[in-house]
Amino acid sequence: MSTARAAAVRALVRQEQNGYSNLVLNAVLQKEQLPPRETAFASRLFYGVLERRNLLDACLAPCCAKPLHKLDPEVLAILRSGLYQLQYLRVPPAAAVSQAVELTRVFGKKSAAGFVNAVLRRAAQQKPQTAGFANETERISALCSVSPAVARIFCDAFGGEAQAILEAFWQPRPTALRPNTLRTSLPALARALEEEGAKDIRPGEVPGSLLASFAGSPAASPRFAAGEFAVQGLSSQLAALCLCARPGQKVVDLCAAPGGKSLLLAQQMQNTGQLFSCDAAPNRLPLIQKAFARCGVSNAQLLCQDASRPNPKLAGADRVLCDVPCSGLGVLGKKPDIRYKSLEGLEELTALQKAILRQGAGYLAPGGRLVYSTCTLNPAENAGVVSDFLRQNPQFAAVPPPFVPKEARMEQNFMTLLPTAAGFDGFFVACLERL
Repeated sequence: MSTARAAAVRALVRQEQNGYSNLVLNAVLQKEQLPPRETAFASRLFYGVLERRNLLDACLAPCCAKPLHKLDPEVLAILRSGLYQLQYLRVPPAAAVSQAVELTRVFGKKSAAGFVNAVLRRAAQQKPQTAGFANETERISALCSVSPAVARIFCDAFGGEAQAILEAFWQPRPTALRPNTLRTSLPALARALEEEGAKDIRPGEVPGSLLASFAGSPAASPRFAAGEFAVQGLSSQLAALCLCARPGQKVVDLCAAPGGKSLLLAQQMQNTGQLFSCDAAPNRLPLIQKAFARCGVSNAQLLCQDASRPNPKLAGADRVLCDVPCSGLGVLGKKPDIRYKSLEGLEELTALQKAILRQGAGYLAPGGRLVYSTCTLNPAENAGVVSDFLRQNPQFAAVPPPFVPKEARMEQNFMTLLPTAAGFDGFFVACLERL
């Protein structure tokens, strides 16, 4: 039988024990030492089950005599992975079921073989979309595989659009790149990547961006090693571009790690002026430094700095970027662990966001520009934070972003990007100027 399936089940069991999905999977795969094709299948199966866990469970639950949480963890993981293969991968039903049954023996659960066989065959016929749910939050939680807390936020914020927005996170996306204009140009990079074998290379909607498909990791490209591009989502690129940094300016990036936005700012500044790249976590600063060294950035200073605390060195800035810590509800497609968060502590998080915005605004010189951005779609962390700041600080005004993608939503000059737009993550951007 395929050891890839066993690896995926093993990782799913460990992930259920409260581990970060990428770290759990990497640890299992490193131990298993599978061939590349098997590794790819195990990864696809693991992340596929994680992304659609609630939906899979909605099909499995009616077919089991006892609640799913009372099943042995290995048996539940086998059922979920088997059902995912039946419904979302091109695995013949007989093969998917027989492999699942075989896994019960591999994991010492031979007595569950008949149970797994029967449940999978029945579950494959379930249609949870037609099931009865107590309320809309419960329905969205099940069908879109998110926690009730996450479902509630999307239902409150987007109403009847919530399901379509959440389902958009399941759609595959091309890899978004940012050419490093300190070392190359977009056309030159596109030609070089094509020669290396990258496919479907084309400009992204964000000015200066590039989209491409890679057989493996983009970081394996010699062009990446040469510092000619960074891998950066379109929404993230746009947030940094909205700062409109210019050569010779004093620019502050308050929450800089892992460094992608600072790289883009250095390019806008043509490697001149002063760029301060700050982060509160000392262990994350080497990530930024490594990116700077690879891409030839020489105008930046790294600071271990709590963004909510003052630093006189940063005063008088022409530009300030506040890409604040957030709940991450705009990047569920990249970080599936977030789907099932209880979202406890949101009040403390918004208090931190407000503190960072206040501190960043305090550094800004008259006539300067500040960008507040998040990778969440929770209005309380977005318009709620900025509107509260503007009410208390009339010397600041929200201004239109310099570029608005065609599917972006604008309200009070605040820009919201949705995953339903091709290539974009969920993001919020507000451009503020000091009068």
